Amino acid sequence: MKQLQSFRIPYQKDPNLNLLVAGHLGVDAKDISNIRILKRSLDARKRNHFYWVYSLEVYLQGESPKNLEEPFPLLKWTGPPPLIIGAGPAGLFAAWTLLEHGIRPILLERGMRTYDRMRKISLYWRQGLLDENSNVCNGEGGAGTFSDGKLITRIKSPYISQVMRAFVNYGAPPEITYAYNPHVGSNLIREVIRKMSDDLMAKGGDLRFSTRVERLHIKNKKVEGLYLANGECIEGTGLILACGHSAGRFFETLKNDGVQFEPKSFALGLRIEHPQGYINEWQYGKTPLENLDPAQYKLTHHWAREEVGVYTFCMCPGGYVISSTTDPGTVVVNGMSNYHRNSPWANAAVVCSIDHEKIPGENPFKVMHFQRGIEKKMYEASQVEGPSHAIPAQHLEDFLEGRKASITVKSSCPSGVIASDLSKLLPPEIYNYLCQGLLGFDKKRKGFNHPKALLHAVESRTSSPVRIPRHSETMESVSTEGLFPCGEGPGYAGGITSAAVDGINAALAWIQKFT
Repeated sequence: MKQLQSFRIPYQKDPNLNLLVAGHLGVDAKDISNIRILKRSLDARKRNHFYWVYSLEVYLQGESPKNLEEPFPLLKWTGPPPLIIGAGPAGLFAAWTLLEHGIRPILLERGMRTYDRMRKISLYWRQGLLDENSNVCNGEGGAGTFSDGKLITRIKSPYISQVMRAFVNYGAPPEITYAYNPHVGSNLIREVIRKMSDDLMAKGGDLRFSTRVERLHIKNKKVEGLYLANGECIEGTGLILACGHSAGRFFETLKNDGVQFEPKSFALGLRIEHPQGYINEWQYGKTPLENLDPAQYKLTHHWAREEVGVYTFCMCPGGYVISSTTDPGTVVVNGMSNYHRNSPWANAAVVCSIDHEKIPGENPFKVMHFQRGIEKKMYEASQVEGPSHAIPAQHLEDFLEGRKASITVKSSCPSGVIASDLSKLLPPEIYNYLCQGLLGFDKKRKGFNHPKALLHAVESRTSSPVRIPRHSETMESVSTEGLFPCGEGPGYAGGITSAAVDGINAALAWIQKFT
């Protein structure tokens, strides 16, 4: 086997790696039995001179790749089943890991399965009819099924490759295992998640959708089961808590039952939208190359003394701005794009970091209450002209000048937009930081502040505003025995891949404790 690092070839949509690698190595293409792509990125730093950059393992005739990981050992378990709350990436991969060990869990999800959930979401986007249990954040697959299906992560873990290969086995595009910015797209990931759930149930997992957990059964600071909203009590051995970042009411119930929480810093801001064609030219130049993927960007502006940053987040090329609230009387936005990223718009969150210590008070939910307060103000702004499910929006130029004006460009948001003065709706400190950050972006990359750029409010569910403290080695709650908080909601992940890995680790921690 030969390894090729930083193997560069001029950009083309579907390069024939066999021929190119054979020419580089000076061998006949027939002598190559297999090429394993480890990494691939696009070097577009020089206008009109773009290159693919690969890391490869090349196997010649008589050589074959080794299995990348060993299967988990099968275990015997005869006690009450492990319980899992939440069918997002953390919960599903916790269930997957337990089933790979031969242990059958019960997984409970308040929302519907993906395609029934899609109908509920469509009613909300088009008519404003919100279902608090099945929406953009709640339901099979969690919030990630209605985003870009982004799989990029900053964490380091040996389980990342297992997550990627599991997704491929359930129908995701194979390139997610090696692409620099892997994504599945909202349209494809919903089918991937459906196949995953079907497979988990076929292997003996008890997955119950449209089943809301009311509270945990905690006795002497130890989890012994849970109570459903219909009054049913389910006994279990331990509980993996993998609810999403919008489970505020349930978190308050857990706190009342003795589960310890602490406030967590997060980020809040707006979602900016540009014409995708402009972003392509802004990033790539007037390139004659065809079939380039829609251009992306990532920008930051930092104040070291104040320890505050403004940055772009969750960029969705060829995407849509979507309304994604979970609670009546609030407005929240997010971005999504399908696999081919072929809409005429590009959007990204522009958010300001918020230190929980700068929010006064001792309540562990103070950041969550701060977050919800801004979401309610945005809802009130959306109703000034009468009942509406449109979201507040403002031209970037008007936002920077602090003036309200009519909207002269079309938004991608299926719920529609209403002209608002977002500069007056945000807390003054956040508004000032966002303005300075946006002006800083334009200095670094001239042209970001485009006259057709439109801001949408409010991007507030960037991560969980709370954390359930857990022991670093056992992943068990510091206050409640047998409770394994994991994923985004309890404050330990930020995105599909990191949540999935945290779910795997939580299941392994359960196995370590109980088997």
